[in-house]
Amino acid sequence: MTLWTPTEAELYEAGTQKWSGVKTTDGESTLGAWVAEMDFGTSPAVKARLQKAVEQGFLGYPPAWAGEAVKEALVELEDRRYGWAIKPGWVTLAPSILASLRVTIDALTRPGSAVIVPTPAYMPFLTIPAEHGRDVIEIPSLHNPDADGAEDAWALNLIAIEEALQNGAGLVVLCNPWNPTGRSLTVAELQALHAVVGKYDALVFADEVHAPLVLGDPGSFVSYASLGPDYAAHTVTAVAASKAWNVAGLNCAQVILPDAALRQKYEDAPKSRFGYPAALGQLATVPAYLESDEWLVEAIAQINANLDLLGEALQGTDGDYHRPEATYLTWLGFDAYPELEDPAVTLREEYRVGVNDGVTLGRGYERWIRVNAAMSPEPWKKVVAAIADLANGYGPSGSKMGDAQPVI
Repeated sequence: MTLWTPTEAELYEAGTQKWSGVKTTDGESTLGAWVAEMDFGTSPAVKARLQKAVEQGFLGYPPAWAGEAVKEALVELEDRRYGWAIKPGWVTLAPSILASLRVTIDALTRPGSAVIVPTPAYMPFLTIPAEHGRDVIEIPSLHNPDADGAEDAWALNLIAIEEALQNGAGLVVLCNPWNPTGRSLTVAELQALHAVVGKYDALVFADEVHAPLVLGDPGSFVSYASLGPDYAAHTVTAVAASKAWNVAGLNCAQVILPDAALRQKYEDAPKSRFGYPAALGQLATVPAYLESDEWLVEAIAQINANLDLLGEALQGTDGDYHRPEATYLTWLGFDAYPELEDPAVTLREEYRVGVNDGVTLGRGYERWIRVNAAMSPEPWKKVVAAIADLANGYGPSGSKMGDAQPVI
Protein backbone atom coordinates (compact mmCIF):
# COMPACT_ATOMS: atom_id res chain seq x y z
CA MET A 1 0.00 0.00 0.00
CA THR A 2 1.24 3.50 -0.81
CA LEU A 3 -0.27 6.47 0.97
CA TRP A 4 -1.94 8.94 -1.37
CA THR A 5 -0.30 12.36 -1.02
CA PRO A 6 -2.05 14.68 -3.46
CA THR A 7 -0.40 17.69 -5.00
CA GLU A 8 -1.18 21.22 -3.92
CA ALA A 9 -3.19 21.75 -7.11
CA GLU A 10 -5.25 18.63 -6.43
CA LEU A 11 -5.97 19.76 -2.89
CA TYR A 12 -7.18 23.18 -4.01
CA GLU A 13 -9.30 21.54 -6.70
CA ALA A 14 -10.95 19.23 -4.16
CA GLY A 15 -11.76 22.32 -2.11
CA THR A 16 -12.33 20.78 1.32
CA GLN A 17 -12.79 23.16 4.23
CA LYS A 18 -9.10 22.76 5.05
CA TRP A 19 -8.14 24.10 1.65
CA SER A 20 -10.88 26.66 1.07
CA GLY A 21 -11.92 27.96 4.47
CA VAL A 22 -9.14 30.46 5.26
CA LYS A 23 -8.50 33.40 2.95
CA THR A 24 -6.28 36.46 3.19
CA THR A 25 -7.95 39.84 3.54
CA ASP A 26 -7.46 40.19 -0.22
CA GLY A 27 -9.38 36.95 -0.81
CA GLU A 28 -6.37 34.83 -1.72
CA SER A 29 -6.26 31.13 -0.89
CA THR A 30 -3.96 29.83 1.82
CA LEU A 31 -2.12 26.59 2.45
CA GLY A 32 -4.41 24.44 4.60
CA ALA A 33 -2.62 23.87 7.90
CA TRP A 34 -5.51 24.53 10.27
CA VAL A 35 -8.73 22.46 10.60
CA ALA A 36 -8.29 18.83 11.68
CA GLU A 37 -8.49 16.99 8.38
CA MET A 38 -5.70 15.03 6.70
CA ASP A 39 -4.60 15.46 3.10
CA PHE A 40 -4.32 11.70 2.55
CA GLY A 41 -7.88 10.71 1.71
CA THR A 42 -8.97 7.63 3.62
CA SER A 43 -8.09 3.94 3.66
CA PRO A 44 -8.80 1.73 0.63
CA ALA A 45 -11.18 -0.38 2.71
CA VAL A 46 -13.24 2.64 3.75
CA LYS A 47 -13.23 4.03 0.23
CA ALA A 48 -14.39 0.71 -1.23
CA ARG A 49 -17.22 0.41 1.29
CA LEU A 50 -18.45 3.92 0.55
CA GLN A 51 -18.30 3.36 -3.20
CA LYS A 52 -20.31 0.15 -2.83
CA ALA A 53 -22.88 1.94 -0.69
CA VAL A 54 -23.37 4.65 -3.31
CA GLU A 55 -23.69 2.05 -6.07
CA GLN A 56 -26.30 0.23 -3.98
CA GLY A 57 -28.22 3.43 -3.30
CA PHE A 58 -27.50 3.21 0.44
CA LEU A 59 -28.19 6.92 0.96
CA GLY A 60 -31.26 6.87 3.18
CA TYR A 61 -31.78 6.39 6.88
CA PRO A 62 -29.44 3.95 8.63
CA PRO A 63 -30.85 0.50 9.50
CA ALA A 64 -30.45 -0.95 12.97
CA TRP A 65 -27.90 -3.54 11.82
CA ALA A 66 -25.47 -0.79 10.77
CA GLY A 67 -25.35 0.63 14.27
CA GLU A 68 -24.87 -2.81 15.79
CA ALA A 69 -21.97 -3.44 13.40
CA VAL A 70 -20.32 -0.22 14.56
CA LYS A 71 -20.60 -1.30 18.20
CA GLU A 72 -19.08 -4.71 17.48
CA ALA A 73 -16.24 -3.12 15.51
CA LEU A 74 -15.49 -0.71 18.34
CA VAL A 75 -15.37 -3.56 20.84
CA GLU A 76 -12.74 -5.29 18.71
CA LEU A 77 -10.74 -2.09 18.16
CA GLU A 78 -10.57 -1.17 21.85
CA ASP A 79 -9.42 -4.66 22.78
CA ARG A 80 -6.94 -5.05 19.93
CA ARG A 81 -5.25 -1.67 20.24
CA TYR A 82 -5.56 -0.81 23.93
CA GLY A 83 -6.54 -3.98 25.78
CA TRP A 84 -9.80 -2.47 27.03
CA ALA A 85 -12.50 -5.16 27.10
CA ILE A 86 -15.72 -3.25 26.55
CA LYS A 87 -19.14 -4.70 25.66
CA PRO A 88 -21.47 -3.74 22.79
CA GLY A 89 -24.17 -2.94 25.33
CA TRP A 90 -21.99 -0.21 26.79
CA VAL A 91 -21.90 1.66 23.49
CA THR A 92 -24.40 4.12 22.09
CA LEU A 93 -24.07 6.07 18.85
CA ALA A 94 -24.04 9.83 18.44
CA PRO A 95 -23.75 12.11 15.43
CA SER A 96 -20.54 13.62 16.77
CA ILE A 97 -18.38 13.92 19.83
CA LEU A 98 -19.59 17.47 20.32
CA ALA A 99 -23.21 16.30 20.23
CA SER A 100 -22.40 13.80 22.98
CA LEU A 101 -20.85 16.61 25.02
CA ARG A 102 -24.09 18.58 24.65
CA VAL A 103 -26.14 15.64 25.89
CA THR A 104 -23.74 15.17 28.80
CA ILE A 105 -24.05 18.81 29.86
CA ASP A 106 -27.83 18.87 29.53
CA ALA A 107 -28.76 15.52 31.01
CA LEU A 108 -25.97 14.24 33.23
CA THR A 109 -24.55 17.21 35.10
CA ARG A 110 -26.08 19.22 37.93
CA PRO A 111 -28.27 22.06 36.62
CA GLY A 112 -26.34 25.27 36.35
CA SER A 113 -22.98 23.74 37.26
CA ALA A 114 -19.92 25.12 35.50
CA VAL A 115 -17.74 23.20 33.03
CA ILE A 116 -13.99 22.96 33.57
CA VAL A 117 -11.86 23.12 30.43
CA PRO A 118 -8.08 22.79 30.75
CA THR A 119 -6.40 25.05 28.21
CA PRO A 120 -5.13 25.16 25.57
CA ALA A 121 -8.24 23.38 24.37
CA TYR A 122 -10.14 22.31 21.29
CA MET A 123 -12.05 25.45 20.41
CA PRO A 124 -15.70 24.25 20.71
CA PHE A 125 -15.09 23.05 24.26
CA LEU A 126 -14.77 26.71 25.21
CA THR A 127 -17.98 27.84 23.51
CA ILE A 128 -20.51 25.00 23.74
CA PRO A 129 -21.19 25.16 27.51
CA ALA A 130 -22.42 28.77 27.23
CA GLU A 131 -24.95 27.62 24.64
CA HIS A 132 -26.40 25.43 27.39
CA GLY A 133 -26.45 28.13 30.01
CA ARG A 134 -23.23 27.05 31.70
CA ASP A 135 -20.15 28.98 32.69
CA VAL A 136 -16.79 27.81 31.38
CA ILE A 137 -13.90 27.76 33.80
CA GLU A 138 -10.69 27.90 31.79
CA ILE A 139 -7.80 26.27 33.65
CA PRO A 140 -4.47 27.23 32.03
CA SER A 141 -2.31 24.13 32.09
CA LEU A 142 1.16 23.88 33.56
CA HIS A 143 3.82 24.56 30.97
CA ASN A 144 7.59 24.12 30.95
CA PRO A 145 9.00 25.74 27.80
CA ASP A 146 12.46 24.29 28.50
CA ALA A 147 11.28 20.66 28.48
CA ASP A 148 12.84 18.28 26.00
CA GLY A 149 9.55 16.75 24.87
CA ALA A 150 5.80 17.18 25.07
CA GLU A 151 5.46 14.81 28.05
CA ASP A 152 7.34 17.22 30.30
CA ALA A 153 6.14 20.40 28.59
CA TRP A 154 2.40 20.29 29.39
CA ALA A 155 0.46 18.99 32.38
CA LEU A 156 -2.99 19.41 33.90
CA ASN A 157 -3.20 21.97 36.70
CA LEU A 158 -4.83 19.70 39.26
CA ILE A 159 -4.74 22.28 42.05
CA ALA A 160 -6.78 24.73 39.97
CA ILE A 161 -9.10 21.96 38.77
CA GLU A 162 -9.82 20.94 42.36
CA GLU A 163 -10.47 24.53 43.38
CA ALA A 164 -13.07 24.82 40.61
CA LEU A 165 -14.69 21.56 41.72
CA GLN A 166 -14.78 22.80 45.31
CA ASN A 167 -16.64 25.86 44.02
CA GLY A 168 -19.34 23.71 42.42
CA ALA A 169 -18.20 22.89 38.90
CA GLY A 170 -19.86 19.72 37.63
CA LEU A 171 -17.85 18.55 34.61
CA VAL A 172 -14.19 18.25 33.61
CA VAL A 173 -13.49 18.06 29.88
CA LEU A 174 -10.54 15.72 29.33
CA CYS A 175 -9.14 15.69 25.81
CA ASN A 176 -6.74 12.76 25.67
CA PRO A 177 -4.74 12.59 23.49
CA TRP A 178 -4.67 16.31 24.00
CA ASN A 179 -5.58 18.62 21.14
CA PRO A 180 -3.54 20.81 20.67
CA THR A 181 -0.52 20.04 22.89
CA GLY A 182 -0.02 16.53 21.49
CA ARG A 183 0.18 14.94 24.94
CA SER A 184 -0.94 11.37 25.59
CA LEU A 185 -1.48 11.34 29.33
CA THR A 186 0.19 8.68 31.45
CA VAL A 187 -1.58 6.30 33.81
CA ALA A 188 -0.12 8.25 36.74
CA GLU A 189 -1.59 11.49 35.41
CA LEU A 190 -5.01 9.89 34.91
CA GLN A 191 -4.87 8.45 38.42
CA ALA A 192 -4.02 11.87 39.81
CA LEU A 193 -7.00 13.40 38.02
CA HIS A 194 -9.27 10.66 39.37
CA ALA A 195 -8.03 11.31 42.89
CA VAL A 196 -9.30 14.87 42.52
CA VAL A 197 -12.56 14.33 40.61
CA GLY A 198 -13.56 11.36 42.76
CA LYS A 199 -13.96 13.62 45.79
CA TYR A 200 -16.78 15.62 44.23
CA ASP A 201 -20.18 15.25 42.60
CA ALA A 202 -18.74 15.73 39.13
CA LEU A 203 -18.21 13.93 35.83
CA VAL A 204 -15.40 13.60 33.31
CA PHE A 205 -16.12 13.95 29.60
CA ALA A 206 -13.26 12.06 27.92
CA ASP A 207 -12.74 12.97 24.27
CA GLU A 208 -10.49 10.18 22.96
CA VAL A 209 -10.95 10.72 19.22
CA HIS A 210 -7.19 11.04 18.67
CA ALA A 211 -6.30 7.79 20.47
CA PRO A 212 -5.46 5.86 17.26
CA LEU A 213 -3.04 8.66 16.35
CA VAL A 214 -0.43 7.93 19.02
CA LEU A 215 2.80 8.52 17.10
CA GLY A 216 4.84 5.85 18.86
CA ASP A 217 3.59 2.59 20.35
CA PRO A 218 -0.18 2.50 19.63
CA GLY A 219 -0.73 0.33 22.68
CA SER A 220 0.66 2.98 24.99
CA PHE A 221 -2.61 4.92 25.06
CA VAL A 222 -4.77 4.34 28.14
CA SER A 223 -8.42 5.32 28.34
CA TYR A 224 -9.39 7.07 31.57
CA ALA A 225 -12.52 4.96 32.10
CA SER A 226 -10.60 1.72 31.52
CA LEU A 227 -8.73 2.11 34.80
CA GLY A 228 -11.57 0.76 36.91
CA PRO A 229 -15.28 0.87 37.77
CA ASP A 230 -14.81 3.91 39.99
CA TYR A 231 -13.35 5.80 37.01
CA ALA A 232 -16.11 4.62 34.67
CA ALA A 233 -18.81 5.59 37.18
CA HIS A 234 -18.20 9.27 36.51
CA THR A 235 -17.01 9.18 32.90
CA VAL A 236 -18.56 9.67 29.47
CA THR A 237 -16.04 8.48 26.87
CA ALA A 238 -16.50 9.64 23.28
CA VAL A 239 -14.63 8.22 20.27
CA ALA A 240 -14.96 8.18 16.48
CA ALA A 241 -13.17 7.16 13.29
CA SER A 242 -13.34 10.76 12.09
CA LYS A 243 -9.79 11.94 12.80
CA ALA A 244 -7.61 8.83 12.48
CA TRP A 245 -9.30 7.61 9.30
CA ASN A 246 -10.12 11.05 7.94
CA VAL A 247 -13.90 10.82 7.61
CA ALA A 248 -14.88 13.85 9.68
CA GLY A 249 -17.70 14.72 7.29
CA LEU A 250 -19.43 11.36 7.83
CA ASN A 251 -20.98 11.89 11.23
CA CYS A 252 -20.78 8.85 13.49
CA ALA A 253 -19.36 8.97 17.00
CA GLN A 254 -19.59 6.35 19.72
CA VAL A 255 -20.15 6.93 23.42
CA ILE A 256 -18.80 4.31 25.84
CA LEU A 257 -20.61 4.08 29.17
CA PRO A 258 -19.61 1.02 31.23
CA ASP A 259 -21.50 2.24 34.31
CA ALA A 260 -25.13 1.08 34.10
CA ALA A 261 -26.63 4.01 36.00
CA LEU A 262 -24.80 6.63 33.97
CA ARG A 263 -25.58 4.78 30.74
CA GLN A 264 -29.29 4.71 31.54
CA LYS A 265 -29.35 8.45 32.19
CA TYR A 266 -27.58 9.10 28.90
CA GLU A 267 -29.85 6.79 26.91
CA ASP A 268 -32.98 8.33 28.47
CA ALA A 269 -31.92 11.86 27.57
CA PRO A 270 -33.59 13.65 24.64
CA LYS A 271 -31.09 13.79 21.77
CA SER A 272 -32.99 14.38 18.54
CA ARG A 273 -32.25 18.10 18.45
CA PHE A 274 -28.56 17.30 18.15
CA GLY A 275 -29.03 15.14 15.05
CA TYR A 276 -28.42 11.48 14.22
CA PRO A 277 -25.43 9.38 13.12
CA ALA A 278 -25.20 9.33 9.33
CA ALA A 279 -25.75 6.10 7.42
CA LEU A 280 -22.53 6.44 5.44
CA GLY A 281 -20.68 7.32 8.63
CA GLN A 282 -21.78 4.08 10.22
CA LEU A 283 -20.77 2.07 7.17
CA ALA A 284 -17.35 3.77 6.98
CA THR A 285 -16.58 3.21 10.67
CA VAL A 286 -16.59 -0.59 10.44
CA PRO A 287 -13.80 -1.02 7.83
CA ALA A 288 -11.91 1.86 9.44
CA TYR A 289 -11.76 -0.02 12.74
CA LEU A 290 -11.34 -3.53 11.34
CA GLU A 291 -9.51 -3.33 7.99
CA SER A 292 -7.42 -0.17 7.95
CA ASP A 293 -4.47 -0.65 10.29
CA GLU A 294 -1.94 -0.74 7.45
CA TRP A 295 -3.21 2.53 6.02
CA LEU A 296 -3.06 4.17 9.46
CA VAL A 297 0.54 3.04 9.92
CA GLU A 298 1.46 4.75 6.63
CA ALA A 299 -0.42 7.92 7.55
CA ILE A 300 1.36 8.10 10.91
CA ALA A 301 4.71 7.54 9.18
CA GLN A 302 4.05 10.56 6.97
CA ILE A 303 2.97 12.64 9.96
CA ASN A 304 6.17 11.68 11.78
CA ALA A 305 8.26 12.63 8.74
CA ASN A 306 6.49 15.98 8.61
CA LEU A 307 7.13 16.56 12.32
CA ASP A 308 10.80 15.70 11.82
CA LEU A 309 11.01 18.43 9.19
CA LEU A 310 9.33 20.98 11.45
CA GLY A 311 11.54 20.13 14.42
CA GLU A 312 14.70 20.48 12.34
CA ALA A 313 13.56 23.82 10.97
CA LEU A 314 12.90 25.24 14.45
CA GLN A 315 16.19 24.15 15.99
CA GLY A 316 18.13 27.13 17.26
CA THR A 317 15.11 29.43 17.21
CA ASP A 318 13.15 30.83 20.14
CA GLY A 319 9.94 29.10 19.09
CA ASP A 320 8.23 27.23 21.93
CA TYR A 321 7.69 23.86 20.28
CA HIS A 322 7.56 20.32 21.66
CA ARG A 323 7.07 17.40 19.33
CA PRO A 324 3.65 15.76 19.87
CA GLU A 325 3.32 12.31 21.37
CA ALA A 326 -0.01 11.89 19.58
CA THR A 327 -2.26 13.63 17.04
CA TYR A 328 -1.17 15.49 13.94
CA LEU A 329 -1.95 18.84 15.55
CA THR A 330 1.05 20.80 16.80
CA TRP A 331 1.18 23.70 19.24
CA LEU A 332 3.77 26.42 18.71
CA GLY A 333 4.36 29.49 20.86
CA PHE A 334 5.97 32.82 20.04
CA ASP A 335 5.89 34.43 23.49
CA ALA A 336 9.60 35.21 23.10
CA TYR A 337 8.80 37.40 20.07
CA PRO A 338 7.41 40.71 21.43
CA GLU A 339 7.20 42.31 17.99
CA LEU A 340 5.08 39.45 16.67
CA GLU A 341 1.64 40.35 17.99
CA ASP A 342 -0.37 37.72 16.12
CA PRO A 343 1.61 34.97 14.38
CA ALA A 344 -1.52 33.43 12.84
CA VAL A 345 -2.39 36.70 11.10
CA THR A 346 1.20 37.19 9.96
CA LEU A 347 1.33 33.70 8.48
CA ARG A 348 -1.98 34.21 6.72
CA GLU A 349 -1.33 37.67 5.32
CA GLU A 350 2.41 37.57 4.61
CA TYR A 351 2.87 33.90 3.74
CA ARG A 352 -0.61 32.72 2.74
CA VAL A 353 -0.52 29.93 5.32
CA GLY A 354 -3.71 29.13 7.23
CA VAL A 355 -3.28 28.06 10.88
CA ASN A 356 -5.45 28.35 14.00
CA ASP A 357 -5.01 31.47 16.11
CA GLY A 358 -3.96 30.49 19.63
CA VAL A 359 -6.38 32.86 21.34
CA THR A 360 -9.28 30.73 20.09
CA LEU A 361 -7.88 27.84 22.15
CA GLY A 362 -7.79 29.73 25.43
CA ARG A 363 -7.01 33.04 27.08
CA GLY A 364 -3.33 33.89 27.28
CA TYR A 365 -2.33 32.13 24.07
CA GLU A 366 -2.41 35.18 21.80
CA ARG A 367 1.08 34.46 20.48
CA TRP A 368 0.47 30.76 19.88
CA ILE A 369 -0.66 28.86 16.80
CA ARG A 370 -2.09 25.41 16.16
CA VAL A 371 -0.62 23.81 13.05
CA ASN A 372 -1.94 20.74 11.23
CA ALA A 373 0.97 18.48 10.24
CA ALA A 374 -1.16 15.93 8.34
CA MET A 375 -0.28 17.50 5.02
CA SER A 376 1.09 16.30 1.72
CA PRO A 377 4.88 16.74 1.57
CA GLU A 378 4.85 19.41 -1.16
CA PRO A 379 2.69 22.01 0.63
CA TRP A 380 4.03 20.99 4.05
CA LYS A 381 7.55 22.05 3.06
CA LYS A 382 6.19 25.50 2.27
CA VAL A 383 4.37 25.70 5.60
CA VAL A 384 7.54 24.72 7.46
CA ALA A 385 9.58 27.27 5.50
CA ALA A 386 7.10 30.00 6.46
CA ILE A 387 7.10 29.08 10.15
CA ALA A 388 10.90 28.84 10.21
CA ASP A 389 11.21 32.23 8.52
CA LEU A 390 8.89 33.70 11.12
CA ALA A 391 10.83 32.11 13.98
CA ASN A 392 14.15 33.32 12.61
CA GLY A 393 12.97 36.80 11.69
CA TYR A 394 11.17 38.01 14.81
CA GLY A 395 13.06 36.42 17.67
CA PRO A 396 15.38 38.01 20.24
CA SER A 397 18.36 36.80 18.21
CA GLY A 398 16.98 38.24 14.98
CA SER A 399 15.23 41.32 13.72
CA LYS A 400 11.76 41.86 12.37
CA MET A 401 11.29 40.63 8.83
CA GLY A 402 11.87 43.19 6.17
CA ASP A 403 12.36 41.50 2.85
CA ALA A 404 10.85 38.10 3.60
CA GLN A 405 8.76 36.82 0.72
CA PRO A 406 5.64 34.65 0.75
CA VAL A 407 6.45 31.00 0.26
CA ILE A 408 3.79 30.45 -2.40
